[in-house]
Amino acid sequence: MIGLELPRPRDISALFGDALRVYRARAGTFLLVSAAIAVPAELVVSGIGLEQLTGPYDQSPPPAETIMRTAVSFLVIAPLITATCIFALRDLAAGTIPRAGRTLAAGLDAFAPIFLAVLLAAAGIALGLVLLIVPGVYLAVRWYFVPQAVVLEGSRGPRALATSGQVVDGFWWRAAGVVLLANLAATVPSLVLIEPFAAIANSTDRAVWSLIGQTAAETATTPFVALVSTLLYYDLRARRAQQF
Repeated sequence: MIGLELPRPRDISALFGDALRVYRARAGTFLLVSAAIAVPAELVVSGIGLEQLTGPYDQSPPPAETIMRTAVSFLVIAPLITATCIFALRDLAAGTIPRAGRTLAAGLDAFAPIFLAVLLAAAGIALGLVLLIVPGVYLAVRWYFVPQAVVLEGSRGPRALATSGQVVDGFWWRAAGVVLLANLAATVPSLVLIEPFAAIANSTDRAVWSLIGQTAAETATTPFVALVSTLLYYDLRARRAQQF
């Protein structure tokens, strides 16, 4: 059983070390739950909707296609996987082994309020990016922890955005830096999974191979980023409590 104390400050090495330790210890659970979310979403949106199951491979897809895939990842796949990772971490901290079925069910139960809050955040971030870019980046970090606010604090709608913002207050640069590092750390394994399938897609002119690579990369790396971000949420909350 993994000994895991959630509500405490962690330095950068502890954030990534604990996330990796948890992921490696329960890799089967995290990958199974992540696949149960990413595969159907990508199959419906990219495979059927964007015709990648049967269509030719396009190395430079049109902007509309890229926007659609990004929106699905931002609004559905990443928040839902994050929710399941939060429940898994809580089980581990309580001394309980997380089970894939139970963890997935808990994440699905929390998805509706998470989706509504993330949708509000996405609208605000998009507006900020359109207006001047910098406000959008600022809001993206400030509202990054909306799934955690919904699951851990019971916040709903605009209140979830406010709760995330309160946790980030005074620690914006720390939050931005750790989130950036987590996503950069996920880039290497993503490329390792994506590139061979992209090469096959290019040689066969079949987009389905690219879809397989993208889905595999998303399945494998999203839980790690979610684990780091959730541990960071606890870290920021603990640091904020120490200020008072």
